[in-house]
Amino acid sequence: MKNLCIVLTVLCLISSSIAQQCSPPPNTKNPKECCAVPNIMPSKEQFSTCIQKFPPPSGPPPTPGSLPPNANCIAECILTQQGAISNGAISKDAAISQIVAVVGSSSDWQALAKSAVEKCYSQVSSLGTQKDSNGCSSAAGPFVECLPTEMFKNCPAASWTAGAECDQLKAHLAKGCSIMSLMPPPHPH
Repeated sequence: MKNLCIVLTVLCLISSSIAQQCSPPPNTKNPKECCAVPNIMPSKEQFSTCIQKFPPPSGPPPTPGSLPPNANCIAECILTQQGAISNGAISKDAAISQIVAVVGSSSDWQALAKSAVEKCYSQVSSLGTQKDSNGCSSAAGPFVECLPTEMFKNCPAASWTAGAECDQLKAHLAKGCSIMSLMPPPHPH
């Protein structure tokens, strides 16, 4: 459970700003109860290595709703370990290979994984190899955040649990909100 809390905290750090229209979420339903998304998250070891390299800042982001200062660095670190980014540039083909390898053999999930990477890559490709103020890829954080959002929004029918609350969550994301906007904020320890 502690590892899950760490992963959720890191995801919240990687999450880009949540616009007013995205907060609060429409309900408290756990997205995992709506869509049986395969785990596309990096291994605990990859997270640990990147968190040690780029510790989360203490306190809230400098501006409410802004990207934490090291979010792109953590995401770039993870993508580098996976071979999906090199010299600050995301490799679409390497990212597809990585995500397809972890979603399992379902043809629905394989196709969705490929299309999610394509869409997310397209969304960040204009950033190219731009660096943020910490010298990390400006595209890394938004790319890592985009993938689980796209996977949930386009959940295959066979993996989707129909219901009003789940439909509300999907509609919430269709407004342009990230899947991270559906997660409760991390609690300080």
